[in-house]
Formats: sequence, C-alpha cells, structure tokens
Amino acid sequence: MLFNNKLLIENVDYIAKTDSLPLTQNETIKGFITLSGSHITKAELQIKLVNYHQDTPIKATITNEVPYFLEQAQQAINYVSLAKNRVETFTMPSYKQATIELLEDMYQYVDRALHAFDYPNEALLFPYKVCHPKFFSPPLKQDLVIEFCIQDVYIACNIYALDYNFLKHGTKAGSDNQHSFVTYKDKPVMILEEVKSQTQSPTLTELKGTLKLVLECCQTYKQMLLQIEV
Repeated sequence: MLFNNKLLIENVDYIAKTDSLPLTQNETIKGFITLSGSHITKAELQIKLVNYHQDTPIKATITNEVPYFLEQAQQAINYVSLAKNRVETFTMPSYKQATIELLEDMYQYVDRALHAFDYPNEALLFPYKVCHPKFFSPPLKQDLVIEFCIQDVYIACNIYALDYNFLKHGTKAGSDNQHSFVTYKDKPVMILEEVKSQTQSPTLTELKGTLKLVLECCQTYKQMLLQIEV
C-alpha cells in the first residue's frame, strides 16, 4: 500500500515537464505560451483590441530570461513535495495508528495541492495585484495589463486596456454604463476593454488526475485499516 502511494507521488514529475500551448481568442488574441514547472518561460502574443490602438496590434513576448511566475503552480508543487517527503521518511511501525496518521497527512497535503488549481481570489488578480511590465518584451505600457493564472486545468490569460485620463475627458465613474471603473496603483482608471482566454494544459490535467487518485487511495486504505480489529 505504501509503495503504491509513494509511486503515485513520484510519478508526479511536474517540475520537469513542459507544455507548449496555443492561446487564441477569435481575432483578439493569437499566439502561444510555454509552461515549465511554476513559470511561463516563453510566450509570443499578438493582441488586437477594439478600443485600444486598433490600427496597431500589440505584440507581447515572454522570454526564459525573465519568466512569468505562477504562484498557484508553485503552491501545488510545494504540497506535493511535502506529501512525497512524508512517505519517504515513514518507517513501517508495528501498530496501525501510525499508518493511519500517515494517510491522513498525505490526504491533507494532496488535497491542498488540488485546491491550488482553484481560480485565485481577487487579491491575487487585477486590480489588486500589479502587473509588472518587466515580464514582457517590449515592456508593457502603463495602460495595458496582461496577467496569467491557473483555473482548474487551464492557463487563463486576462487582458485589460486602461484609461488613466478619463476624468480629463469629462467621464465620471457611474456615468458610463459601458465601462468599469477601478482603483489601480492607487489611481482611478476606466477599463476600456477586457479580454479573457484560456488554454488547457496536458501537464495540469495529468497532475490533477494523479492527485485525485492519490486521495482515493488514502481514503480507501484508511477505511481498510480502521475496520481491522486490533
């Protein structure tokens, strides 16, 4: 039983795997991204927004020299590593309670790794989280935000075109029903346009399936042990 659980964890070779994924959204977004471990190590995007520099498509590139960090992926990796270490340091005792405790710890670590796939809370997304232009080449202009995150087994890409000068144009928050108004970098801005796209990752799909299988094994073996009379 312990060998099977250990084998499942060791087969989650997530850190070493690389996905090259297309990222498209009609005519708005075209390109691809490369996911490697907890980073997007390469991306080439061409973005065309109706209300933002319509005549000139935006080109945004990510390179391996300045990769885009995905906090959710690192969180999943950390919990998988904890589960793996828990198994590797376990010595088979002569009483079942220690094994039950191992399975309970394994379940908790793996369950938390799975929850890292959940869509991040608002604090980790625009407008609460600042988009760093340095991740992109050429650096993004201040009125453009591109962010990536994990949603289930998908890599999500959110793009926002901003207007910092809407007040100078005579537009007031609440007077324009077509646009949203937020505070970003301590400044009021109007969202001219918002585009969201996502692409499925085979690595995340495989990882999630394996982790769910580990959870099932932990539950099954724990129930078996609880039913054994001492």
